[in-house]
Amino acid sequence: MTARSRRGNGFPDSALRMSERIIRLLMVCCFPMPRRVTHDRARAAGRRLLPRCAIILAVCTGGCAGVDQNAFVIRAVTVLPMTGAGAITNATVVVRDGRIASIDASGATSEVRGLRGVDGTGKFLVPGLIEMHAHLSKTRASAMGLFVRNGVTTVRDMGGDHQELLRWRTEVRSGTRLGPRILLAGPYLESQANIERMRADPPEERVEPFERARIGIGSPEHARQVIDSLAALELDYLKIRTVADRETYLAINQAADAHGLDVVGHVTGLPVELVLEAGQDGVEHFFYPTLDDRTRDERLAIWREFAERGVAIVPTLVTFQNATLGDPDRLRAIVTDSLGQIDPRRRYLSRFLTLDWREQALELVNDEDRAIFENILHSTIRNTREMHEAGMDVLAGSDVAVLNIYPGSSLHEELGILVDSIGMSPMEALSRATARSAAFLGIADSVGTVEAGMVADLILVDGDPRDDIRNLSRISAVILRGRLFDSLALDALLQAIDTATDRRVNDWRR
Repeated sequence: MTARSRRGNGFPDSALRMSERIIRLLMVCCFPMPRRVTHDRARAAGRRLLPRCAIILAVCTGGCAGVDQNAFVIRAVTVLPMTGAGAITNATVVVRDGRIASIDASGATSEVRGLRGVDGTGKFLVPGLIEMHAHLSKTRASAMGLFVRNGVTTVRDMGGDHQELLRWRTEVRSGTRLGPRILLAGPYLESQANIERMRADPPEERVEPFERARIGIGSPEHARQVIDSLAALELDYLKIRTVADRETYLAINQAADAHGLDVVGHVTGLPVELVLEAGQDGVEHFFYPTLDDRTRDERLAIWREFAERGVAIVPTLVTFQNATLGDPDRLRAIVTDSLGQIDPRRRYLSRFLTLDWREQALELVNDEDRAIFENILHSTIRNTREMHEAGMDVLAGSDVAVLNIYPGSSLHEELGILVDSIGMSPMEALSRATARSAAFLGIADSVGTVEAGMVADLILVDGDPRDDIRNLSRISAVILRGRLFDSLALDALLQAIDTATDRRVNDWRR
């Protein structure tokens, strides 16, 4: 890729010229015309509105105006298909109408004539990443661009404002909103007592409009009523956060099973045998009690049973590293650092999320609790390593919206932890954010691998992930449902997020 001439505003000359043309056209077609529109006036307006023009171009054309975006070709690229097959070197990959049309291992194909080309020399093509644990209601809509910017093309939302999230998903599907594919849990399922506790908090101390995101369940009969009502909605699974008692927990799972809905979520405070008895389909974070009183062989037998039943765990280990056991002074400083001087990612967060982080910062663990959580982390890493050894699916998610956990980029950190602490190879970790997660979610016929006929959700990276999983963050381009976002378009995403309304205004209120 050739170097682009840039001016002091950070945009290439070509982009600035394009913005000037758009501004002049808008002034001619849409606004009362003065006698003369000067070049300087158009140029000044272009500089002011360039971020918005750039994102319009990125969304509508994939960052390359004037070229047919229904098809393009990536040449001389190394493909990591994530199917179990080996890498395809010097490949020619054709993307057409949102899907992978062909992958030619010979490096040439008759389909490429007349198509816009992308140079893949020295680069690696992998599936778009799947974030298995996020809360989009808390990040707000502007964060969807952050996911895309970091190569996350599918997000499993784990509880929030269902009606709003459903609207966002519909807009993403129709192409009127830029964002990753969204799978929905609907509202969190909580114990009734936990909801009553939230209601008892003084309104001025509450940030989240929890009544729009959480449903309290107080008894087995109530569980059946709630699940019956939720089953009529458009959602993909149910998420448990807290439960009232054993009988209510079993009733939730039984009612969900009757409606053909999977149940995923927390198992804190639930004996592992009860989780097996209930038939919960997926586990988030960690098991507590931590099974420290069991032998290694006893634990392995339990994990093998979960594996045989197809139960997966999303351990979100990055939350221990970056939030729960992070330096409290640094975490509090990040909350107030709106310019992103401590961590550049901070500047792109929504107003609601920063308010929510401020609330979380007030609840950071004290020294006594820190010792408890350090012990839990030690046991959780041991358990997760054993789960992986026993064949249980350990999938990649970061719990986006927790303090100091960022949309898109924190998933890359989680993958690093799966390699460094759990002992996965880089390719094993990558499979947990692509093919294995797609299979668990039931969408492996569309995404998660690089094969002809699949939806073109792809990342083009500058380093080999097989050598170092952190090379996944060296993103050269992202392809979202066949739409190419080159480096210019990815920069434009950040510019648009920086000026988004929800960055300045809390738009999720009671």
